[in-house]
Amino acid sequence: MAKSGGTPRTLHLFDCADVGATLVRGARSEGLPWFYLPARDTTMDGTGSGARIRRFVGVSSWTARRWSLSVPADLLHIHFGTRARIAARWPRRPFVLHFHGTDIREFYRDPLQRANVQWAADTAKAVLYATPDLAEYAREARPDAQYLPNPVDLTELPRWEPAAEARILFASRWGAAKGGPEQLELAGTLARALKGTGIRLEGLDWGENAAQAAALGVKLVPTMGKQQYLRWLAGAHLVVGQSTGLLGMSELQAMGIGVPTAMHLRPGLYPGTVPVIGSADMDQQADAIVAAAKDPHTAAAGLDARAWLAVHHDPLTIVRQLAAVYAALDA
Repeated sequence: MAKSGGTPRTLHLFDCADVGATLVRGARSEGLPWFYLPARDTTMDGTGSGARIRRFVGVSSWTARRWSLSVPADLLHIHFGTRARIAARWPRRPFVLHFHGTDIREFYRDPLQRANVQWAADTAKAVLYATPDLAEYAREARPDAQYLPNPVDLTELPRWEPAAEARILFASRWGAAKGGPEQLELAGTLARALKGTGIRLEGLDWGENAAQAAALGVKLVPTMGKQQYLRWLAGAHLVVGQSTGLLGMSELQAMGIGVPTAMHLRPGLYPGTVPVIGSADMDQQADAIVAAAKDPHTAAAGLDARAWLAVHHDPLTIVRQLAAVYAALDA
């Protein structure tokens, strides 16, 4: 593989939860020749008589940008397993494949999509996965798949400023992928435990179980862009993570903001003691959440989540880990 100054000139294509953007930003601060192109913005396509023209202009502009970045690239880093066929288009370049969750956990099981994902895993120079629970799925598709922790850029997160009205926020969408029945059971248990406390439950109006969450007493708020979402988290007294037992980007970001974060983690997935409020017993978990929400600053001080993130999810550390993966491709 050709290299620029001994390091592959790498284009990160597409993204999930801004992982690619964060990696490239960290790499550029280290002087590495990495570049970034997210998926085409389709929000301006719209409908009506001008829609086809807007779409044509958008596709043409994005494709021209891809060409201009791909031609000088030595390597592509493609985020999300169903999108790798882009590497078969001109200009063709070797690529690294990065699984992020649904792509390998669910789409790989879909008979209509499995062959596409398997082609990507077979063809990639290396395969990465973003959370430790994905190991069994990713290694089924590619036995030498490697774990690359999600980077959390603490400098981009807003200050934690709990709102005047105490709120407990469910950070994830409502659905099977985020814990399904357990998520709803916890919401119902919390709603009962919070009666008379003045503490409100909030969650996103997103996912197939959102209406059930609302019926249980969760106030739903519209989905929002990243910066507004982070500010929403930063106004919480406590954030409830997904009920899958793993840390997604939303949970990591809440921890990075400094909000006490509650979830029961699967044993053995993460190193050391993870600074979250967790219990396998639903009633005990609800009691611990309510107690922490009543005194969030004391709860946060006891967790010190930012220190743990600085050790395990530091962007520059992960950039160097990824650079070593790239360097080994020709070894």
